[in-house]
Amino acid sequence: MINFAHRGFKGKYPENTMLAFKKAIEAGADGIEFDVHLSKDGELVIIHDETLERTTDGEALVCEKTLEQLQKLNASKLYPDCEIQKIPSLREYFEFAKGKEIITNIELKNSIIDYRGIEEKVYELIKEYDIAEKIIISSFNHQSLVRFKNIDPKIKCGVLESSRLYKAWEYVKNLGMEYYHPMNFVVDKEIAEKFAENDIGLNIWFGKADYDYSQYLPLNPSGLITDYPNKVKEFLN
Repeated sequence: MINFAHRGFKGKYPENTMLAFKKAIEAGADGIEFDVHLSKDGELVIIHDETLERTTDGEALVCEKTLEQLQKLNASKLYPDCEIQKIPSLREYFEFAKGKEIITNIELKNSIIDYRGIEEKVYELIKEYDIAEKIIISSFNHQSLVRFKNIDPKIKCGVLESSRLYKAWEYVKNLGMEYYHPMNFVVDKEIAEKFAENDIGLNIWFGKADYDYSQYLPLNPSGLITDYPNKVKEFLN
């Protein structure tokens, strides 16, 4: 089972920063999940929201700022005791991840703003770093996942959902995706068994609450995507 750190070690460090990614690995994560947008100048940047206000000291939409402008902001706004962190680019992350035995789940944040060409840009960088075997692409924009599969069918993709899809395993199978990424409260034993029968991986993600992640082990998920990779590591040991 893959212990994914949700936006890095988000439970203790500023989300989607290089510090959170490094601390996640130190805490025992073997997978890192994060979110990617496009900047005004077409650079791939790692941040969750479409807007800057919640996690940084900036204002406006991410897509209204250049990479240079974005990286002048403090991405540690929610962690005032932490040293200043900047918004990373996807290239910076790949420089960090190359050579490491880490699975990377890139969530394309193109549901509210449908960034044209983001799939091609992400794919080009994946190929440049020769890291395809360690990548999962996920998105709430399922059309975007289909576009990614059209670029390269071998790239593994995960269908992100927080709703209770009817016969979700059939939906994911019809899309031709390898993984289903449901929010924890929509998964039960029957659903988990149906995904296993259809040979579709199940990576369960969790919100901010402090869950007892171990109760999901009987479902035999492929991975858990949590804010506390240290706690998942403890019960896996």
